[in-house]
Amino acid sequence: MPLKYNFQRRIVYLRNEMQRQKIDAFISSFLPTTQYLCGYQGSNGLLVVTNLKSYFLTDFRYEEIIQTEVTADVKIVAQGSLSKAASKKKIFSSLKKVAFEKDRLTVAEFENLKKNLANKKLVPVSGIVENLRAVKDDFEIRTLKRAFDTSDKVFQAIIGMIKPGMTELQISAEISYLHKKYGAQNDAFDVIVASGVRGSLPHGTASSKKIGNGEFITLDFGCVVDGYHSDMTRTICVGKPTADMKKVYRIVLDAQQKACDAVRAGIAARKIDTIARKHIQSRGYGKYFGHSLGHGVGLEIHELPRIAPKSKEKLNVGHVITIEPGIYIPKQFGVRIEDTVVVRERGCEVLTGSPKELIII
Repeated sequence: MPLKYNFQRRIVYLRNEMQRQKIDAFISSFLPTTQYLCGYQGSNGLLVVTNLKSYFLTDFRYEEIIQTEVTADVKIVAQGSLSKAASKKKIFSSLKKVAFEKDRLTVAEFENLKKNLANKKLVPVSGIVENLRAVKDDFEIRTLKRAFDTSDKVFQAIIGMIKPGMTELQISAEISYLHKKYGAQNDAFDVIVASGVRGSLPHGTASSKKIGNGEFITLDFGCVVDGYHSDMTRTICVGKPTADMKKVYRIVLDAQQKACDAVRAGIAARKIDTIARKHIQSRGYGKYFGHSLGHGVGLEIHELPRIAPKSKEKLNVGHVITIEPGIYIPKQFGVRIEDTVVVRERGCEVLTGSPKELIII
């Protein structure tokens, strides 16, 4: 994320929350948090935000990068433990209560933090930054669009390559290569390629199985562009599908479209899940749809809000969510179709541009 982006709104939000919770400082080494609050995209860093200043610490590998990438008030290059270095720099000298992200630290990291801030009260917090991150601003949505444009290009390229006899691993490798060829930093997650009977595995990562004639292939993939993730799924068919395969595909497609059509600001997230789930149940395939309908996407591939039967969230303008129903019939085949959409006041904006009608190659 370029330095020209104004991170001040996010820091102001965080400080308001700190004051509400009577916290003197917020500390994080979780990379999505540090990128979100100060622009850092390296692999090792520590952000400390007090009510007056922000501090960013890293090691010598990123000394040059942080000068142009990081917007913290004070930038420090240190050796060894960054929390120990922060303590030695007396960043916490006049502070009493220091908040840390309890869901983001290992036991070892917490023990190290406790050792280096021995005379401070460590306050575990959860969701402070995640709740802000759930609502994307225009800059973030533009970045996400670049990621989705890249994955759409990859999909168009890969359907021209797939043929019987290729292995799932070969297809996966081509997708990963094409993502980087078209400018992405990385895959967003391990590419899912599940063909034939393996299609009944919702998270069937690619195997050495060869593609056969008359088989569905579920392709679930995404990429990372400037830290932001794309996520899409298409199920295609190699050769002629059976009538049953076409029927199931249509059920999933209709369920997916009904859910997309219902997305708008103010609606309960669980209602979107219910709309898709009820359609699949009404066609007699309810027991074959076992996962939640979707999730938020951004600096992480899974983030708030959750689009699930027990979700308590309501959708807000700027939420970016997946809509991904599926039917998975053991020992036969599976179908999943996934779009990622931006919640708008009276509907949604679909980020995934690839066609959803069944593609037969």
